[in-house]
Amino acid sequence: MPVIKSLKNPLTFSDEHNQYTTGSINVSKIVSDITESILSTNPNIVIGANDENEKTAILKSEILKLLDKDIYFDSKGREDLIKRIFDFIFGYGELQKFVDDEDISDIDGTAYNEFSIKRKGVREKINVSFNNNDTFETYCKLIAIRNGGILNENDSHSRVADLKNRLRINVSIPPRNIKGPAISIRKHRKESYTIDDLIYEKMLDNDSSQLLTEYIRGNKSMMFCGKGASGKTTLLRALINHIDEMERVLIVESDAEIYADKKYCIEQRVKRDSEGGNAITLEMLIKDGLTMSLDTYCIGEITGTEAYDFIKASCTGHRVLATIHADSAADCISRLVSLASTSKTIESEDNLYKMARNGIEVIVYLKNFSVKEIILIHPEAKELEVSYERK
Repeated sequence: MPVIKSLKNPLTFSDEHNQYTTGSINVSKIVSDITESILSTNPNIVIGANDENEKTAILKSEILKLLDKDIYFDSKGREDLIKRIFDFIFGYGELQKFVDDEDISDIDGTAYNEFSIKRKGVREKINVSFNNNDTFETYCKLIAIRNGGILNENDSHSRVADLKNRLRINVSIPPRNIKGPAISIRKHRKESYTIDDLIYEKMLDNDSSQLLTEYIRGNKSMMFCGKGASGKTTLLRALINHIDEMERVLIVESDAEIYADKKYCIEQRVKRDSEGGNAITLEMLIKDGLTMSLDTYCIGEITGTEAYDFIKASCTGHRVLATIHADSAADCISRLVSLASTSKTIESEDNLYKMARNGIEVIVYLKNFSVKEIILIHPEAKELEVSYERK
């Protein structure tokens, strides 16, 4: 049975709808149906495909076979349709222009016709629609599979990374989702911000930039806190790039996000069970780092029991850097200790708190892509010292 019912008349361009249509069939449906056919019959040819490798040539050949078998269209329609299918499979289709925009940090879809972006910390609606849930679900499956994930009825959630485009992608479909598919894309700039760039973007002012430059050059252990998309990773990346060239840094992450430009820097990430072979946890990467003759540990984001290994590493003489979600600079250590307590440690919370205060020296709080507060920690002092506060 053909993927799409053969058309008696060629696809012709409709000025009214700005697409090639014939009868009740439109290009968006054709693109979705062909993609779904490939994902259902041979999803392996999609994994790892990009615009340059041999696997892509095989995938393109399969697309052309489906087109030539099931659809008759004029030459202009054929050229346009092929381009749209390639954009859908190799790129990000309707979302591509937002992926390409360096000022956008987040792209989120909560339904096939409900999309928003975050630009410099401010969320706004965008006019994007995938026509229906079936097309949007095909798109989500494609994005997951193409980046090495699994997404189907049995595995209805996938978190993957597109290293080429510096994206962290979270997709989910029914039955996990109730009303339909959803996607969250976190973007990281291909051109890293410098300290001067962040002053221009008003994340930093002269006082905060001077302090942070002094601390990062002075071998201070630092944590960066705030909610999601507050600018934590952006600032951490800029400061890592500002570290002395010969300082040896290990960056470990659940998903690649920092993408440091610094030389003499090792970047590692976890390996999940779904990727095949032996899993590699964040805790393993932190422990292994102790044997690497490092100067600095950097944890991209602390979200779980790896907090305990991070606290221990902070007390070994290494400088440590990390981001964490917290409501304020003052709450950062409590949040870290709370996560560490969920591990299988025999340490009491009081002892973990003391270890954290001994190992971490500076906490930076960000909100809406702006540094709001910088505090210093003195192990013996009861009160935290506020060294910078933005009004």
